Amino acid sequence: MLSSCVISIGKEIVNGSINDTNSFYLSSQLTSTGIYNRYIVAVDDDERDITENFLYYLSRVDIIITTGGLGPTFDDITVASIAKALKRKMVLSKDAYKKIEVFYKRLFEENKIDSKDMNVKRKKMAYIPENSIELENGVGAAPGVYIKEKNKHIFCLPGVPKEMKSIFETGVLPVLKSMSEGVTISRTYEFEINDETILTQAVDAVMSEDVYIKSLPAGFDSKTMGVRFTVSDKNESECLKKIETAKNNLERILYEFQ
Repeated sequence: MLSSCVISIGKEIVNGSINDTNSFYLSSQLTSTGIYNRYIVAVDDDERDITENFLYYLSRVDIIITTGGLGPTFDDITVASIAKALKRKMVLSKDAYKKIEVFYKRLFEENKIDSKDMNVKRKKMAYIPENSIELENGVGAAPGVYIKEKNKHIFCLPGVPKEMKSIFETGVLPVLKSMSEGVTISRTYEFEINDETILTQAVDAVMSEDVYIKSLPAGFDSKTMGVRFTVSDKNESECLKKIETAKNNLERILYEFQ
């Protein structure tokens, strides 16, 4: 199974100014695509922090997805930092430049901005690492970037959730699906038990390499407890069969305990 890491980049993430919904979205998407997301990491807008963490996790997973740091401001340095880590030059993408130019021209014509000119900050967003692929941003200005580094795959996405999701769905997800050899399915069921120490004994007896089972305690005031079953296999049908078998086995063992 392919493995991945999601890296959220931004001072507002690490200092708690905003809630990092991007990592939740990306990790859940990776999981459902049949990719094992091993890590979620948050780093500051700092070149050293970005490059060190990027290289560390690149050596441990097959896929890295970053969010944040693709815009026009002084601290939007994600792509340049990753290019430096990979020892690649930053080059002007004529295609990205044209799309950014059209984007700001449209905003100008809609009277949303005062100038349509491609100033240095707007031009900055058109630079991508050499030998990388531009991922079109259908919502905002800054394009995403897809980099292949030997047998590794790196995707750099904007931090704005609407832009990130748009690029992920159109430019990243199709690539991930073409690489993945299966899917991962989770289902949660309620069981009439409120003592996790008893439930976990039954879980231990049922869980195998094929099925990951996690109890979801709700406290002793509740008469039931949720149990989540997660399976990875070649298709959804096989996953659901294994989940149903594990669920039935858990019900049987709990009945024997009572």
